[in-house]
This record gives sequence, C-alpha cells and structure tokens, in this order.
Amino acid sequence: MSAPQAGAVRRAALADIPALLAIENACFAGNRLDRRRFRYLLSTAHAVTLVEAPHGVLRGYVMLLFRRNSPVARLYSIATDPAHARCGVGARLLDAAERLLHDGGYLGQRLEIRADNRASLALFEGRGYRAFGRYPAYYHDGMDAIRLERQW
Repeated sequence: MSAPQAGAVRRAALADIPALLAIENACFAGNRLDRRRFRYLLSTAHAVTLVEAPHGVLRGYVMLLFRRNSPVARLYSIATDPAHARCGVGARLLDAAERLLHDGGYLGQRLEIRADNRASLALFEGRGYRAFGRYPAYYHDGMDAIRLERQW
C-alpha cells in the first residue's frame, strides 16, 4: 500500500456516509452505526468524526464524543476498511484524534474495546492506554468490553 498523501486525515462530511457505512458493515458483525446515526453524529456539536481518505478513498474513521463540562473525551468508534488493514490507518487516525483532543484542551480519553480484539488492544496499550474496568456482556454476542483510558 502506498503511504497516504499529506492532509489525508480530515473531518468527515455528510457525503462520506455511504463509505462510512461500508466500512462499518465490513468491520462489525453487530452493534453497527446506521445511516441515521451517522447523520446525527456528523451533524452534532458533541461529536467529531475524522477520516483517512488519501486520493479520495476512505480507508477508515475515528469518532469522538464529548460531554459538556468534561475534560475527558470518549473514543466512540474506530474502524479501518479491511482492504487497508495493517497499513497504519488506525494508528494515524488515533494520532490525529489525540492531537485534536490535546489542542482542544482535553486531558485524556476513554473507550471500550471487545475483550477478544487483540489487535486493537495492542494498538491502544502500546500508546499508553490502561485498562480500568470491564463491562460484562457489552456486545451483541455477549462479549465483554474492556474499558481503557489515557490521560496526558
């Protein structure tokens, strides 16, 4: 895979919804965001979605949620098109998300990851995220979620 062009990570637009849905459906067997939810989250001031889309090809996204008066953001979802897996897309999106949060004055972020998602756990733990809890039977198939956080 070729390296992404400069400026490849940008904020998602409503026109990106079909590509976001394709990635969502390719990556997740359940607990998927649908068209209506993407439209809402892309339109609200309490969420930011970043996409990596070099040469106009959307490779992945990261969605952040914000709670009023909270110095910690929530990484709601991150996904990479399977055709671009293991090419650093997730790492670049996470870098961009952390820069956005740091520049915005946030003190850290939290997220949940499937307990069996070893690749994502390795990505986040390698970046200094630490487990601080667990949600039993969090996902549609009964899989637990591991709660992670990082502060800076």
